[in-house]
Amino acid sequence: MSKYVESNLIRDEKIVLKAKINPLALLKDFVICAAIMAIGIVVKVMAFSNAGESGEQIGTYVMLAFIAVAVIKFLIAVLYIAMTAMAVTNRRVVGKVGVLKVDSLDLQIDKVDNVSIKTPFVGRILRYSTLEIKSTGSASGWKIRYISNGPQLKNAITEAVEQHAADARRAQAAEIAMAMNRGRN
Repeated sequence: MSKYVESNLIRDEKIVLKAKINPLALLKDFVICAAIMAIGIVVKVMAFSNAGESGEQIGTYVMLAFIAVAVIKFLIAVLYIAMTAMAVTNRRVVGKVGVLKVDSLDLQIDKVDNVSIKTPFVGRILRYSTLEIKSTGSASGWKIRYISNGPQLKNAITEAVEQHAADARRAQAAEIAMAMNRGRN
């Protein structure tokens, strides 16, 4: 899905750094899904094994329902990782996240208020974190999960914000100098 970022670049915009999504984050979802499947099998064996032929059939349906839920949950996790794209450019933070509900991000660098990284316990082990970006005028912010290069992204965004501010100060100083020179003539 990195083509999403490239297709949304504007004139003279260059990618500074792309988010790298860690596929090892799927291990957590795989373990959860395996547990759901195991619970379905245990429920079938424990609750419906002595219930006769119709009870056995109901137990099979219950077990299949547990397996279906687990498979759907895992597929959603796989799609989330496959469909997530984010990059820092010299002008903006651009990205999209989601499977069924897609959230797009198009945030001008000068509107970034805060960038933070949160790493859960499992994330420390599997080396991923969640990047949170808060912007001017937005109470909720934007989160992207399972990033393996979170600290580098945070630094890239911070440096882009500082560079933008320095460029704005230089442009303002040049305008003031031109205005002062006009006033002398």
